Amino acid sequence: MTTQPLEDLRQTLAADGYILQIDESGDRLDARIRAEDGVCGDCLVPKNLMAAMISNATGTAADAIDITYPTEIGDDGQLV
Repeated sequence: MTTQPLEDLRQTLAADGYILQIDESGDRLDARIRAEDGVCGDCLVPKNLMAAMISNATGTAADAIDITYPTEIGDDGQLV
């Protein structure tokens, strides 16, 4: 799934040092946001606002988007 609004959101996050990865699982989206080295892992908007932005970019209902923030992902890429 690649749409221009989603790419625009990815680029916006990347400008601040964040990497957005989205995977589809049935009718849900799994959005993981990682922070590059030296970037604040706690400095993103609240999850409900991020879900609304991802919803607008993908057309998926906000309540069908699972979001994982950098502080919830370990160095090995697994959830902590």
